[in-house]
Amino acid sequence: MSAEGRVGVLLGQESRSLPRLFPSPFGDVRLVTVKALLPAELEYASKRGTQGAAELAQRFAGNGEEHLARANRQAVV
Repeated sequence: MSAEGRVGVLLGQESRSLPRLFPSPFGDVRLVTVKALLPAELEYASKRGTQGAAELAQRFAGNGEEHLARANRQAVV
């Protein structure tokens, strides 16, 4: 959470360990991941816009935590 009380997330980051789609009796269901950002990551993305969010997504994919949200993890920036 930022000093202003904002919470940042990345939506829809692809995951190597989760399927993108899975079938259900009513049709395919698409999984949409929600990656909670730490304050430093939120600030990074806020200052850099779309490019900053893309860079964060790359870093999360690189460390294998593209869809995991752990409160005790280290920021990737």
